[in-house]
Amino acid sequence: MTISDKPKVYMPSAFHEEAIKYAQEKFHLYQPGDLPEEQILAQVDGILLRQGGLTREQLLSAPKLRCIARNGTGVDSIDKATCLEKKTAVLNNPGGNAVPVAELVVGFALTLLRRIGEINTRLRAGETIPSITALAPGLYRRTIGLVGMGDIARETAKMFHYGFNCKIIVFSPTTPKNRWTSRSTVAGDSVIPHERTSSLEELLPQVDVLSLHCPYTPATRHMIGERELALFRPSAVIINAARGGIIDEDALYRALVDKTIGGAGIDVWEQEPPPKERYAKLWDLPNVVAMPHFGGSTDEVTRIGCRIAVDALFDYLADKEIRNRVY
Repeated sequence: MTISDKPKVYMPSAFHEEAIKYAQEKFHLYQPGDLPEEQILAQVDGILLRQGGLTREQLLSAPKLRCIARNGTGVDSIDKATCLEKKTAVLNNPGGNAVPVAELVVGFALTLLRRIGEINTRLRAGETIPSITALAPGLYRRTIGLVGMGDIARETAKMFHYGFNCKIIVFSPTTPKNRWTSRSTVAGDSVIPHERTSSLEELLPQVDVLSLHCPYTPATRHMIGERELALFRPSAVIINAARGGIIDEDALYRALVDKTIGGAGIDVWEQEPPPKERYAKLWDLPNVVAMPHFGGSTDEVTRIGCRIAVDALFDYLADKEIRNRVY
């Protein structure tokens, strides 16, 4: 296939280096800086995304665009209405990053419940810290609350339960009651001892760790706000490696300062990339651990996931198998 015969594809966000080379074999690939973006969009058949999104203006500037393939699960940052209007397909890669995101969630929990970040900062500042003055609750046999029961929640539950003997309580009203049980027929499910609860109000006072695993939708926007945070135990911590906007960030800051809750581990933000001028006050708190949406970013998973996105886009543009079409 000559260069002129290859589908024209735009890769506006950074991809794994090996996947970029792989994509260059299959596509006439454009990356930022090759041409002005409006010139690239005017001629491309497909777009490959890893992070970031696509606005209505960008999508309308791409009259030949047939398909967008994302390495990852969430597609809420891609303008759905415009894609449907243009009949542009959107593909994702659900579950591909479940294990590394779950690892990060457990890492956040350990960092907070063993006070690793706080003690590390104080030690580096030259403080002498007698251990008896900085005792931490620890993670072993704690109660974990999960909101959602998708692939990442499943891997997170397994790590907490089988790795740390934690009790798992789940709030997921749209999930079948037999999920994670021996009666489940969902492919890839594991049997995980857990309890189900019917409301956040019932869940929140029971947990030592709350970990969010739900999509960002109008219904879940600011699902965790001032009222919900007031239901936490003062020692409990909240972790969000799902989507920014599920937590009311202003309410979270106040709850942390007032010691309504014990800490927070946050990987996703209402504004991404998260700017220092907006988040510096939150990041400076000793009971906060922050990451810039790195949850799925291990080398192996990123390399494989990026290649899967390349293959999915190639097959769609070649009128072959359609994989994981969201809409």
